[in-house]
Parts: sequence; structure tokens; C-alpha cells
Amino acid sequence: MSEAPDLSPVIEQDPLDLRLSIASIVHWADSREVRVRVMEKIGFPVDDIPMFVVVNQLAYRGALRPTDLAATLGTGKANISKIVRRLEEIELVARVPSPSDERSVLVALTDAGRELGERIMAVAQAQVDEVTLGWDPQEVENLRRYIARFARQAFAGLAMTPGLRERP
Repeated sequence: MSEAPDLSPVIEQDPLDLRLSIASIVHWADSREVRVRVMEKIGFPVDDIPMFVVVNQLAYRGALRPTDLAATLGTGKANISKIVRRLEEIELVARVPSPSDERSVLVALTDAGRELGERIMAVAQAQVDEVTLGWDPQEVENLRRYIARFARQAFAGLAMTPGLRERP
């Protein structure tokens, strides 16, 4: 008869462990609950999280090739094509020729999509403001700089993060 499995986490639950903190932030930001709440707050026109996530990513990153969008979202080109088609039907995105490669197409937000993107950014800022309420302004500035530096270094060399390496 074998021993009972150890049910505890592999990582020690130290609240100052950077790995645990980063995993917690990613889990929070990527959670269904947060996405549904944001969709409700901004009045997203359909109850479709993959469509919301595409609009969200385009709001953060600007127009992307469908293959880059698929890689960013961890899905396949066929699935992205279906999601983009649904977004085109409700006029939130459009496929446009790439200015740098005439054989390529980009998925871009329409004016209506950009308006939703602006609402997403406002909700995201409100969430940050709520979490950092009561913090010293210098603490918020330090956090901003350290997280930006961490993100640049973590994504250095990855083609799926256009523009990230160029930011200060």
C-alpha cells in the first residue's frame, strides 16, 4: 500500500516570496471573476470572454497579426479567426492591411472597439487605484518602475510582445 500524497503546496507560503506574489497577481488578473466584472462595468455587448480578451489585448497592444494574437492568448489561428469574425460582425474589430507587409493583415479595434478599450483601461486604472489606496505616492511610483522593469526583462526577446521592450 502506498503512502498518502502530500496535499500541501510545493512552494512555502511565504507572503514575501516573489514567485508566489507574481503568481497571485497573474491569477487575479486572469480570473474569470475579474473578467466578468470588467465586462459588466464597461457594458461589453456580448457575454463572450474570448471576445472580451481579444478586445482587451488589442486595447493594450494595438493592432496585431492574427498569429501574434493567437500566440498572445495561447490559442490556435483557427480559434482566433472565429473570435475575430464574431468581433467583426458586431463591428468592434476590423482586419486591415499591414503597413509594413502588404501580404499581411492586422486585427485592429474600430472606433466602437476603441471606446470599449478606453473603458477597459479606466476600469483597470480604478482597480490599481483601489488596491494602492492609502499607499505613499513614492511607494506607488516605485512599484510602477519595478514592475515595468520586471516585465521588460521577463519578455525580452519574445516576438509576441511588440512595443514592450521599447518602453522606458
